[in-house]
Amino acid sequence: MSLALLFVGAVLIAVAVSNRVVRFFPAVAVLPARLTEAGRATLTTVGGSALIIAFFLALSGI
Repeated sequence: MSLALLFVGAVLIAVAVSNRVVRFFPAVAVLPARLTEAGRATLTTVGGSALIIAFFLALSGI
């Protein structure tokens, strides 16, 4: 559970920081995410919260 949250949080933070997203179908390509400031703030908040929750779940052994 903590590994899944760690992965999700890291992906959300990476998208918010780089403002790019990876498209897998029909071909692998890196595209601009075209996020607004509110969108970047939301992704940063949700991703950071997921990382914090993953940290505490790992500490508790779950």
